[in-house]
Parts: sequence; C-alpha cells; structure tokens
Amino acid sequence: MKRVPCVSKGWAAVSALVLASVLLSAPGCGGSREVRPEPAPVVLPTGPRVALAPMDNRTNDLSGSDIIRDAFAEGAARKGFAVVPVAESDRILRETLGISYGGQLPTTSPVEVCKALGVEAVFYGDVQEWSKTTTGIYNSSTVAAAFRMYGKDGALLWEGNDRQVRQDVARGGGNLGAEVIAGALGNLLLNPMTPQGRRVGSNIARKIPMNLLKGVDR
Repeated sequence: MKRVPCVSKGWAAVSALVLASVLLSAPGCGGSREVRPEPAPVVLPTGPRVALAPMDNRTNDLSGSDIIRDAFAEGAARKGFAVVPVAESDRILRETLGISYGGQLPTTSPVEVCKALGVEAVFYGDVQEWSKTTTGIYNSSTVAAAFRMYGKDGALLWEGNDRQVRQDVARGGGNLGAEVIAGALGNLLLNPMTPQGRRVGSNIARKIPMNLLKGVDR
C-alpha cells in the first residue's frame, strides 16, 4: 500500500493563516474595511449677488489693486454675499462696456455696471496708498484703500476704508552694520506689502453692515 506524503505542520499553519486573512478581508466576513468620510457639502452664499468692479489704482504699483480686491472679495463672501468671481466680472465688463481698469468707470454708471453683470449691487474701490521706504535702519510701508457699494438703482449704500502703516527700526547693539545689511536683504527677499494689502482689504470687508444683506432688493 502506498504511503500518502504528510504535509509539514509549518506549511499547514501558513496555509491556514492565508485562508483566514482572505476570509476576513472578504465583504461580509467580519473583516475591517477603510471607511472614508463623505466630503462636506458646498454651502453657497444666500445673500444678494454682487460684484467688484476693477479698482482705481492711484499708485505706481500695479499689483496692489489685485491683492486688496481679492482679500475684500473673500471678506464680502464671508459676510454672506454671493460674489461674482473677479475674473468673470472683469471679462464681462471688458466685453460689454469696454471697462478694463477702474479709471474707466466714470465713463459709465453703477446702474449700467450692475445691469451688465446681472447683480444687485457693485463695489467700487480705490487704492489710495501703496508705498514702501527701505533704508536698512528705518523701513516703512503704508497701504490705504477705500470701497463703496452701489445698488442696481445707482444709490450709494455703503462706503468704508482702512489704512495700515508698518515701521521697522534697527535695534542696534552688538553689530549694527550686520543688522542693517540683513534688514535690507530681508526687505528685498520678503516683501511685506502683500500681507499688509490683504489686511486692508479684509478689514474694510469686515466693516460692511450685516443689514445690507436685507437692504438690497432681490
């Protein structure tokens, strides 16, 4: 009579472990499965649909208006306004009214701007100051802006402004020369104007009264 080869105990144990892992990972067999949370639903603003016209930049820095306006738009959205993306509103004004920058707005009216954009109100803004003085020993920067809101009937509904001044003076002490050089290089590499400009835009947006959400007819 032939003898049946015996399977080693070690191999039998490994086979049992593999079979158990397959069974546990199969659906409905008690295996744990990674559960990913569902993404949070997007909450759309429920306030009036508004837009921001291009800002009138009275300074020599072309980037200041974009920095301030983007921060203001974010703040207005947090207030509950349904803000038209600035890229979209800029395109519509350029194609319908020929408005490419804030200095051209006096050629039209808030009524026409609101109509072209299909909004209940529009914000006009001015960059009043955007300046920086860097000497190493004394560094100063100033950002100032203002916004006003017009309803679709042309009425002025609100206006607000903000001004931020930052001053840095070398402390002196052990090695003033090295500190001056480090300060000058720091101002060249790390421009403080962007956060300062964003602060101005955000601060003005925070001043928008909540009752304006009810004051605009929809």
